[in-house]
Amino acid sequence: MKNLKFAIFDLDGTLLESMEAWNNLGRDLLYPKGVKVPDNLNDIIKPMTLRESAEYFQTAFKINLSVDEILNEMSIIMEAKYKNELELKPYVKEYLIKLKNNNVKMCIASATPLNMIEAALKRLDIIDFFEFISSCDEVGVGKNQPDIFYYAAKKLKAEPSEIAVYEDADFALITAKEANFYTIGVYDKFFHDKRKNIELISDIYIKSFKELI
Repeated sequence: MKNLKFAIFDLDGTLLESMEAWNNLGRDLLYPKGVKVPDNLNDIIKPMTLRESAEYFQTAFKINLSVDEILNEMSIIMEAKYKNELELKPYVKEYLIKLKNNNVKMCIASATPLNMIEAALKRLDIIDFFEFISSCDEVGVGKNQPDIFYYAAKKLKAEPSEIAVYEDADFALITAKEANFYTIGVYDKFFHDKRKNIELISDIYIKSFKELI
């Protein structure tokens, strides 16, 4: 592994055990409303944005709420999880300590809203490891485009080739790789079916941060 002095971390599925919470969001929203949730719900909404999912819930299950009201309920559900429940993946804090001791400047670049990120990082006592937190909301596009990575690189005052990007998702790793960042693929069970491709994309691939300590 290169001895790089800058790091951009994804949050969900990389540092945080949170993908299952997102995976269960549809059920958490619909069950209290008495909706019989189909077994293939996650397959249906997986490619959708949150707004598209809200629109689908409204029409498919005849929910008597506006799309914005459904989105607000979804946000409340997830905010509570980030504030109170979600935990770090194994050895994350130990690895962050190692990087800090080696004077590596670190940041977060995530598609999750900033308020949720901050709530989790403060509760888990790791927010001070990071120079700043950035969200795709700030650049207006997701990680299928390099904007969030370039934005973070500019704030770190470093060139892409000087920065390691830690990601669990194949599409984000492809974007970072094509933008000339050093890529570190992190295993998450929700991308298990894409593991071989992720290993090929990544400059290095880890199953656990323990491997880097």
